[in-house]
Amino acid sequence: MNKFNRFASAAAAFALAAASASCSAPEAITFGKGTQTALTVDGYEVPAGVFIYNEITAYRNAMYDMYYKNGKMPTLDDVKNSTIKDLDSTDWIQDNATDACKDFVASEKEFEKIGESLKETDLAEIKDMLSTYSSESLFSENGVGEESLRKIIENNYKREAIFKHYFGLDAEKGCSEEELKTYYQDKTTRVKYFAISMTDSEGEQYGADEKRRLNNMIDDYVKEINEEKTNDAKLKKIDECKEDYNKYVEKRTAEEEAKAAEKAGETTTTTTTTTTSSGTTTTTTTDPYANEITITKYTTTTADENESSDTTTTTTSAESAASEDAYKKYNDHVFSMPYNKAEKYQYDDNTVYVIIRADIKERMTSDDLWTEDKIESLLSERYYNDFEDMMKNIVKGYSVEKNSKAYRKFTPFDLNLGDA
Repeated sequence: MNKFNRFASAAAAFALAAASASCSAPEAITFGKGTQTALTVDGYEVPAGVFIYNEITAYRNAMYDMYYKNGKMPTLDDVKNSTIKDLDSTDWIQDNATDACKDFVASEKEFEKIGESLKETDLAEIKDMLSTYSSESLFSENGVGEESLRKIIENNYKREAIFKHYFGLDAEKGCSEEELKTYYQDKTTRVKYFAISMTDSEGEQYGADEKRRLNNMIDDYVKEINEEKTNDAKLKKIDECKEDYNKYVEKRTAEEEAKAAEKAGETTTTTTTTTTSSGTTTTTTTDPYANEITITKYTTTTADENESSDTTTTTTSAESAASEDAYKKYNDHVFSMPYNKAEKYQYDDNTVYVIIRADIKERMTSDDLWTEDKIESLLSERYYNDFEDMMKNIVKGYSVEKNSKAYRKFTPFDLNLGDA
């Protein structure tokens, strides 16, 4: 689950920083006896390398937050001199690194508590990742050694194992496979459609005659699809109708280009390509679900609390809002449609859809939509927030003893963070 195994993406981001590191970067960090442990969480001694790794992660998060807010990538000094949520950037980064270390310890302790062990496949993947990233200069120069990296990578796998233990199929806080299927069916559907444009290649709307012709074609397409006797035949027919429409568009475009050329005093040449048989037979496998897509039920999300309330509404944002509103109406309509009945749907002023909805349950097999990856993804989607709350509650009871000497020695802007 990519929500749990976050090491690879973080390491990739670090690699980018390392590639642009300043020529005046500090020398590699070495640990003294008094700074090998950065902090102790509920009796667990957190290695300095794990703490430094989390500092670098927090720094990168601060940097990207500034980028998204200001529209340009900040320099190291920009981050260093910034205030984040009323905190000096150094304090904010170290606080975040401390919280990440507490989460690290929670995963270590809970993994031991439930008596789990890493699988052979997990250990092999961990070994490969460690081999890949242990040589990264951003880690080695900052004192994040191979043993710390191994602990960090393993911790992500342990966290995933804890999730499966509590929130997997038929687990204590999870659900049965049938319940998960119902969850998926309620929020996902299958559709097949194609769009008919009411505008020309220049984006100008067609006149009344062409619009009438197109609407008559759409009505005929819908009728032809619904006259088919089986659901499979209807899904096949919509492809035939789409092909017919595409041929019409090609012919109409060629005619328009010819008229434009004639008006400009030019001549046009039509080239016909003929393919001859070579005497060989080619067998193709037809995908029964070609041109079909799945749609997830639309849900609104709360706007970012940090977003400025005095943002000026621009033409772009107005267009974006109109586009989102059009999609929401379309999404609502799709989920209200009966199965296997083609419809004509006016998506917006310029576009009409010929669309048919099919039952998602027909494709929920292990060799199609209902794979192990899909099951894991759905469990994560459904229970990840509950899992996070559970782990946060575990962390709440932890005592934390910071090694002040280590916190001073490994202050984030004394690290080799690269020239961001």
